[in-house]
Amino acid sequence: MNSALLSPATIDTYAEHSVNNRYVIENLLESLHHEDFETLADDIKHSLESHRDWMMRIMTALVTRQPLNEDQFIACDAHLHCHFGRWLSRIFEDELFKQGSFLKIEAYHTQLHDAARTVIQQLNRQQEVNTDDLNYFIRIQKELFDMVMVLFEFSVQNKQQFDPTTRLINRRSVGAILASEYHKRQQLDDYVCCIAMADIDHFKNVNDLWGHDVGDLLLAHTAQLFNDSIRRHDTVSRYGGEEFLFIFPDMTLEQAGPVVDRIRQKLADTPVSHQGNSLQVTASFGVTQLSRHTDIKSSIKRADIALYAAKDNGRNITMSIDSKAIMGQNSYQDFNNDTTEIMRQQCHRVILEKD
Repeated sequence: MNSALLSPATIDTYAEHSVNNRYVIENLLESLHHEDFETLADDIKHSLESHRDWMMRIMTALVTRQPLNEDQFIACDAHLHCHFGRWLSRIFEDELFKQGSFLKIEAYHTQLHDAARTVIQQLNRQQEVNTDDLNYFIRIQKELFDMVMVLFEFSVQNKQQFDPTTRLINRRSVGAILASEYHKRQQLDDYVCCIAMADIDHFKNVNDLWGHDVGDLLLAHTAQLFNDSIRRHDTVSRYGGEEFLFIFPDMTLEQAGPVVDRIRQKLADTPVSHQGNSLQVTASFGVTQLSRHTDIKSSIKRADIALYAAKDNGRNITMSIDSKAIMGQNSYQDFNNDTTEIMRQQCHRVILEKD
């Protein structure tokens, strides 16, 4: 999955079944871009505040018996005139949102305005407000508020899953995706998955020479290139500092190695422009399988050892470690022990065949 995010349909699962986020996050990171998460929570908050003010005006009018004649209270399409309604109309310009909980929220919002109009018309005609109509109005308001709060809390929670500099998911988030892939590896005999670690070469020198602003520019450039270079259901995350972690579902090591090395070459061929200067960015890569016979930490360690073998062999190269080759030298019980030296001996450089 490219760094991006939230399938609205999954909000129903989140709200109705309280599914643990670490198992659903892979689906949640499918549809919205990082920028959308940056604004979604604020949009919902401001819209709710506006709707609260709308509600207070109605309740005050009912107590003081003062008529309300504005369109947002009495028009047949009043749900389109309030701030919340305008916000819904705006997000529905994107077909992505016309599903799941967003459609339910729209339906409840329309019902709320219809119920409010019924009560306000009775007020404006100086009639006694029907108790059942008023109770229905209050109930719909509460149900709408509860639904929107689920969405609000969900957006706030998932907003924290991203690294602000690279706009990729962060280390905590990618752990949930790794857990999901590892679960598939455990359950399905023929399921394969590879991971890769990448580290920008000489990044400290860039910070020392050009400053941290340029360092952040290089991080953002690298992250964007990585994200643009993978399939939609692949993942790339900022794992820490100048280090990135890739996840390649349904990909063997023989397939993943060349894919990773093409990404490496693409990065090396795409310099960053800064104040008239062209700055070349390179990275070293280590790739391996996500093994079912070890824990996730051991697979990451294997990728990390391959990465540092790439550093030791001159940087800007891709090295791989085949977990099956290591299995041939270790029992399953011993595999999680310290096999660093054996892993180093099993590192092989990935070399692309020329077209």
